[in-house]
Amino acid sequence: MERPWGLSGPEFLELYWIGLAVSLAFAIFVRVRPRGSRGGVPAGALGLLDIAYLTGGPRRVVEASVAGLIDSGALVPARNGSVRLVGTPVAHHPVDQAVLADAKRYRYRTLTLLITSVAEQDAPRAIGRRLSEMDYLVDPHLVKRRLRTGVLPMAVLLAVGVVRWVNGLLISAPVGWLTLQLALTGVLIWLLLKAAPSTRTAKGREAVAKARAGEFTGGWGTTGSANAAELVALNGFDGHPDIVLRAAARPPSRPRSRPKARTSSAGYAATSYGATNVSSCGGASSCSSSSGSSCGGGGGCGGGGGG
Repeated sequence: MERPWGLSGPEFLELYWIGLAVSLAFAIFVRVRPRGSRGGVPAGALGLLDIAYLTGGPRRVVEASVAGLIDSGALVPARNGSVRLVGTPVAHHPVDQAVLADAKRYRYRTLTLLITSVAEQDAPRAIGRRLSEMDYLVDPHLVKRRLRTGVLPMAVLLAVGVVRWVNGLLISAPVGWLTLQLALTGVLIWLLLKAAPSTRTAKGREAVAKARAGEFTGGWGTTGSANAAELVALNGFDGHPDIVLRAAARPPSRPRSRPKARTSSAGYAATSYGATNVSSCGGASSCSSSSGSSCGGGGGCGGGGGG
């Protein structure tokens, strides 16, 4: 039996499993290793929109801003859940200004479109950059670099496995188990690169924990009863007390395709014809008085063509 690289097939498979386990442990460690805090940030430096970014990113920031503007009366909700601008309110925070500017362009603005539009602008994302500088968040570029570093040993292992797999094909050796190992390695690399870990530092996690416990760092919520904007900052619009606004702010779900009914062409024609008769002749006026044809004919009522 040939022993490429001085290793038999079972020996190489065993070493590959060990290497895969070690590289996976390394990747997990790089992703979840404790994130320290540099300190030096004064107490009370975080506000409502900062906490909102820590809990839900740019979209949560806009949601909290919209909830606050509704509370203040700058935005007035309609019955269908859309909002409209009232008067000429003045906002000092760039995110509030962006929300008001977007709402000003429309008579009524649906919450979903308003939140989505402003969340893609620079104003809410600037909060994330500031939180990174304050060590509440890990810099996004650092996160990507950690992801690539974490999977590097696994990628090297995959390359070695591919070389061994090609060599096995050349010498007509069985490669079934090795193929399975390579496929598993590729899936793990894809998953580890695709799903980014939480980017909050230890300081950021502590700030969110205090906010959820009612110890808000920016002075908001100190009365002991959280308002709508504070609830939205922590839980998204699903935490808003108004049920109509809560439903209006949810992103639209994809419509499910309904299965087509299996009916014969004759049955379908009869059903459609019956529906036409009901809609055409069910009114108070007679269908045959002016057109010269009754509803029992094939021409439809009023001479306008079949329903």
